[in-house]
Amino acid sequence: MTERDTNRSTRPGSAPGRLHGKVALVTGASSGIGEAAAKALAAQGASVVLAARRETELDRVAGEITAAGGAALAVRTDVTVDEDLAAAVRAAERHFGGLDIAFNNAGALGSTGLLEEQKPEAWAEDITLVLTSVFLSMRHELPAMRRRGGGSIVNNASQLGVVGFGAGISSYVAGKHGVVGLTKAAALEYARHNIRVNALALATVDTPMYRASVGDSREMADMFTALHPLGRIGSPQEAASAVAYLAGDEAAFFTGSVLVMDGGWSAQ
Repeated sequence: MTERDTNRSTRPGSAPGRLHGKVALVTGASSGIGEAAAKALAAQGASVVLAARRETELDRVAGEITAAGGAALAVRTDVTVDEDLAAAVRAAERHFGGLDIAFNNAGALGSTGLLEEQKPEAWAEDITLVLTSVFLSMRHELPAMRRRGGGSIVNNASQLGVVGFGAGISSYVAGKHGVVGLTKAAALEYARHNIRVNALALATVDTPMYRASVGDSREMADMFTALHPLGRIGSPQEAASAVAYLAGDEAAFFTGSVLVMDGGWSAQ
């Protein structure tokens, strides 16, 4: 879906910060890690385009950024639809003058069960949501960043982009591993254009999606906690700080990298 008239733009933020003057696009920005990242980028001075399917939640996040003195534009976006992503990038250029930063975060756990039980159509849907959506996002973000003379892309690869997990979610694991490969390939293709492309490998984070999967099960929550040697799961704010770091000049020599933020999971 293209940008709708109900989308709201606020005036560009004037608060000083390490990302002042930058324009960022965050997919999956209506809750969880995406919401926290959008707020962190805005707090550091970036004007932020919020992209997700849920318009009410997007308007809430945009309003909270605005109330804090930042600049935000909510654009309803389905990341599996190429034209929606093209429209989100166009909105960044039209309202804020360009695109410098992108956090390709949207995605969700799809079908579950043993690999032999998965239907081909369910597999295809899962790969589209987890991997193809990142391709579609970068397909439009990269040319916009070339027009700006450079930029920084952060792809949410998940911890399951770097380790296996035998819990009946093979399509999700395969898709996230694909995100890591796509990140590395794009980093090499666009390094000469001063565009950095990195991935963030996050372990379990306390988001609405996590809480919905755990429900009231103390056993399930304890199982997730036990995967992390630090003895706890991560917070959306901790994830957002890593996104903001990779987006900024302090990480100027990072490209094609996977920043693992997993509470010690992969060190075991």
